[in-house]
Amino acid sequence: MVTVKTTIVVDEKAWTEFKKVVSSRYGGVRKLSSAVEEAIRCFNAAEMLNSFSSSVGLDTSVYPSIREVKARRPKLGTSAGEVVRKMRDERGTRISGFE
Repeated sequence: MVTVKTTIVVDEKAWTEFKKVVSSRYGGVRKLSSAVEEAIRCFNAAEMLNSFSSSVGLDTSVYPSIREVKARRPKLGTSAGEVVRKMRDERGTRISGFE
């Protein structure tokens, strides 16, 4: 891994709070670079998903096909359209007072 040395400008109060958090988490401020790198990685959604998938043992080098995705979708025993229609009909009956 290649590292990059950089200079950033941060609000003093925010930096002090960040150092307190790093100190309490790592036992000192000697891990500031690691903590900043970890914070940056949290903003990278692809990196976050990759690290999560590797931690749970998922292979991300192969993606499922559309057929596999459709085959693995959960099958519901009811239709959302039918449920909504029934709810609307019941509401109409309650409001109008007629059956």
